[in-house]
Amino acid sequence: MAQVPAQQSRIKGLDAIFPRPEVTDREAYSLGIRISRELDLVYFSGVTAYPPEIDPWNPGTFKVPADPAERSRMATENLDRLLKAAGATWEHIVFNVNYNAPGGDGINFRERTGTWSPCSTMLRVTDTGVPGVNTLYQITAVAPRKAITTAKGNVPGIEPIFHRPELTLRDVPAAPAIRVSSDVDAVYFSGVTAYPLNVDPWNPGTYKLPEDLAIQEKMVADNIDRMLKAAGITWQHIVLLVRTGEVSGLTAMRERMGDWRPCRTTRAVSTGIPGAKVLCEITAVAQR
Repeated sequence: MAQVPAQQSRIKGLDAIFPRPEVTDREAYSLGIRISRELDLVYFSGVTAYPPEIDPWNPGTFKVPADPAERSRMATENLDRLLKAAGATWEHIVFNVNYNAPGGDGINFRERTGTWSPCSTMLRVTDTGVPGVNTLYQITAVAPRKAITTAKGNVPGIEPIFHRPELTLRDVPAAPAIRVSSDVDAVYFSGVTAYPLNVDPWNPGTYKLPEDLAIQEKMVADNIDRMLKAAGITWQHIVLLVRTGEVSGLTAMRERMGDWRPCRTTRAVSTGIPGAKVLCEITAVAQR
């Protein structure tokens, strides 16, 4: 068997991209990765020490361990179980955005991925925005292509992935992971706030956002609704919702999704956008 060059993937259909032909090795992270149609995409909810069935903002009796090493072990196990449930390995990870606050509890990716390095963005922050944890991972992976049996009511071409086979979407605050078939198209949206879609938050003119959180959230939901309709899709086509900002007492988006639970990453930190209390970044699918 031919030896795979350092930093190139052993996964068929997955190729690292280098800026110059003579550069064939970059250990820390890949600058780019090309994914063929032979592979499905797998999106994950934010990975931390919290079990996927536990909502960090409503954890019940669950308590995050104080020991960083134990939190690291739990986060590693959470991701490992979901990768296996998707029929993937650590070498199938293609993109990793990680938020690191002081205090440790991170995953040792190098120990798991060997010579393979996914694309990676590391952000040092004072607060991950998730209660009790110092590291948060937003992971995208690939998996061998498979025929998806669409459950009743689900959009064709997408399939929730669970770390325990007995679970359903009713048992979790968000889908732990979602497989997206290469037979559907991906739809990406710019970050959505309560600002009207034709107003630049940094040059809003005379426009001012309302202070009330519930009103802003409804305005965000209305903006998302318009964008989804323009793309010819619905709330049930959303596969990943990354939410930044205030998290308490929010219902407008939940009501529009009905029983559907896309992957979700929530960070209770400032949006970084003037006056905006909520920022949503959305990935969806559309039928070809």
